[in-house]
Amino acid sequence: MMDYFPGMAVGLILMQTAIVAPILFRTLDLESFGRSIREIWPKFFLALGAIGVLTLISVYLDQGSDDIHLVLSGITVSLSLMCYLIIPATNRATDSGNHGRFNILHKLSVYSTLAILVSNIAFIFV
Repeated sequence: MMDYFPGMAVGLILMQTAIVAPILFRTLDLESFGRSIREIWPKFFLALGAIGVLTLISVYLDQGSDDIHLVLSGITVSLSLMCYLIIPATNRATDSGNHGRFNILHKLSVYSTLAILVSNIAFIFV
């Protein structure tokens, strides 16, 4: 059961980044895309955080789990929370035209999401 939640995290990240966001970008005008993304991404990071908490609980309850599983699920919780918390600053940077700040915050979010993806894939194999 413990591997179920990391699999959910992987599926959610792949669905969001490979299917939902590209389709919205191709089909919506820039203003509608921006409004849609501002609704979706906070929920995405909250969902990842919730999955991370459920993973932590399942690891804690599982007698055969290793400390590495706690670390990997902790990465999901902490990075998804950080990504959620930087959303307002990212939005302000966009709204004010501060492209440099936006690029830094966006890259932080993208690299963190990639780290979450890798840690949840690794979770299954360690």
